[in-house]
Amino acid sequence: MSDNTYQQARLFIGDKEYTQFNSVNIKFPGNSKIISLNCVLNDTDAQEGKFLNKELKFYLNYGSEDNVPIFRGFIRQFNPSDKSIKISAFDGRTYIQGKEAQTISLTEKDNFDGYTVSQYLSSIIQDKVNIGGVTRIGLNMLNETTPPALMKGVRGVNQSPYDLATKQLKSHLDTDSINDGVVFRYNIDMIDDGEVSNIVFVKDKSLDSEPSARFAYLDGIGSYTHKVRAVPSFVTTSTIDGKGAFYRDGNLPTGVIGSTLKGKFKDTASATEAAFFEVISKQKNTSQISLTATKAFYIGIGSIVELMVPEDELALNNHRVVSKTITYSSKGTICKLSLNKEPTQISDYVIKS
Repeated sequence: MSDNTYQQARLFIGDKEYTQFNSVNIKFPGNSKIISLNCVLNDTDAQEGKFLNKELKFYLNYGSEDNVPIFRGFIRQFNPSDKSIKISAFDGRTYIQGKEAQTISLTEKDNFDGYTVSQYLSSIIQDKVNIGGVTRIGLNMLNETTPPALMKGVRGVNQSPYDLATKQLKSHLDTDSINDGVVFRYNIDMIDDGEVSNIVFVKDKSLDSEPSARFAYLDGIGSYTHKVRAVPSFVTTSTIDGKGAFYRDGNLPTGVIGSTLKGKFKDTASATEAAFFEVISKQKNTSQISLTATKAFYIGIGSIVELMVPEDELALNNHRVVSKTITYSSKGTICKLSLNKEPTQISDYVIKS
C-alpha cells in the first residue's frame, strides 16, 4: 500500500484482513467522548452487506509491529460506490450512546439508587451490550472513582445510558486536591488488552507529573500554534435563595476580567468558596496549543507532555493532552495533539455543601 517501510498498518474486519485501504482518520476526542475511525476500503469485491456491526481493528504498526490495535470498534455506517467503500466505526460505547442505542428510563420505582456509576455501567453493559456471546465492551479494567461517583437520585425518561453516566461523572471532583485550588476530574476512556477494548475511569494527571513525552524542534515537533486564553480575576455567583456572592483575586494578575458561576449553593460561604476555586482553577494553565507531532503517536488522552521551545515562554512547560487525531494514508502518518484546549472549570460542577 505504501513505499514507506516505516509504516505497515493493517486493517481487519471481523476475522478477515483487508489490504487495500486508505484515508484512515481516527479521532480521540477526550472528555469521555466516543472514539471514531473513518476509512476508505478500495476493495470492490468486498461483501459490504456483511459489514454492519462487524468488529473493526486497525493496527498502526508505526516503526514496529503492535501487539494491540490502536483502534477497536464496530462498523455502524458504510457508503459503497463502484470504486470504494467508505466506512465509519466507533468504539464499543456506541451501543450505549447515540441514536441506535437502547434508551432507559429511571423512575422513583425503577432506578439505580445505591449503585456507583461504575456498578451502573457494569450492569447496563452486561444486560444490554455484551449479549449473544459477544464482548463489545470489556469490563476487566472497570474501576471506581475516589470517592465513588453515585447514581443516587438520577431520573429520566428514554435517556442514553452513557449520557446519564457521564453527567454524573462531570459533577464529580477529586476532593483530595480541591483545597489546593487544583481540580482533577475523571473521564471515561477505552483501553485495549489485545482481546477486547475495556471501559475505564481515568483521572487527570497533575501538570507537575513526569512527562510521558518531551517534544523539541528536532525531536517530535512538526509544527505548533499557541493561543493564550483570557482568564477571570473575579467571579460572581449566588445562592439557591438568591443571595449574591463574589470572589476577586486581589492581585488582579490578568486585569479586570470577570465571569459568572452557576451552581446550587445553600449559603454565601459555600458560594464564595466555589467562586474562589473557579478563579484559581482557570489561572492554572492559560495556554491552548495545537501540535503536529512526528512521534508519540500512541500517547494517551490525559497524558502530560513537555514542550521544549525556549523562545515561547508560556509554551515552555508541561501540558495535558486533551484530544488526538491520527491520519494515515499512502503518503504517511500525521498525528495532531490538542493541549489544554479546555481547562477544568469549577463551573462544570455542582458544588454540594
